[in-house]
Amino acid sequence: MKKLNIFLAVAVIAVFAFSSCDNNKTKLPTLKTEIDSLNYAFGVANGDGIKNYYIKGDSAQKSIKALLDGLNEGMKGKIDKDNTELTDLGTKIGSSLKDQKKSGLMGDSALKVDIDLIKQGLVNGLRGSKVEMTPMEAQTYLQTTMQARQTQKMEKLYGANKIAGEKFLAENAKKPGVITTASGLQYEIMKKGTGPIPSDTSKVKVNYHGTLIDGTVFDSSVDRKEPVVFPVNGVIKGWTEILKLMPVGSKYKVYVPQQLAYGGQDRGKIKPFSTLIFEIELLSIEK
Repeated sequence: MKKLNIFLAVAVIAVFAFSSCDNNKTKLPTLKTEIDSLNYAFGVANGDGIKNYYIKGDSAQKSIKALLDGLNEGMKGKIDKDNTELTDLGTKIGSSLKDQKKSGLMGDSALKVDIDLIKQGLVNGLRGSKVEMTPMEAQTYLQTTMQARQTQKMEKLYGANKIAGEKFLAENAKKPGVITTASGLQYEIMKKGTGPIPSDTSKVKVNYHGTLIDGTVFDSSVDRKEPVVFPVNGVIKGWTEILKLMPVGSKYKVYVPQQLAYGGQDRGKIKPFSTLIFEIELLSIEK
């Protein structure tokens, strides 16, 4: 039996209470705010996922009841060794949700859990209902909304990096020899090669030295004395763009805006919204 990722790659904190048959029926939720929609979408997406993995055929009604009974047991801290597979699954889900009760919806402490909406979303998802939103719409809404919230959070913490990068690039663009592309990528030609130019589907061998705008080295194949090989379309956007402008044998100095690098991601030495500087030498196109 395949295992289902119940939490859609994020943690959720909620308490479920299935105390009567009425609570297990498909209903139209009232969604007034973004938090309401997130709670309901979480339930729909997870309910649909459980249904598709574990609940099949004519026994669906019985299976849903077993799952919900187990979830209720888990929320109360009960464990019955004689449970069916679905009741056991429900117990594990309930226990996990109970343990994480204080963390906030999907790990975001600013999002208050609405038990009734998550419960109704789960029931509607288990029933195969498309009330208010389909399972696909629910998953898409969760992913895009939570990603946007995470970006906003990172901007509050690291917005200074974004401002510093924009200021640096504005001044850098005025320097002789610096070329700025339509995307905002900047580069200088240190050495122009005479070989072929890579395409999106090419695999290339390069040497590089990467720094932040303050000169901090975050990665360098030059320092390691070990060139790297990778597909042109398998790296950050700024690299993909510049490699398709470089004939083999070239060495360019490249200034990558944060939106063409790692954006709001925290990559250790590379903090969110960091502008990156690389010296890139294209050694060859590999077969």
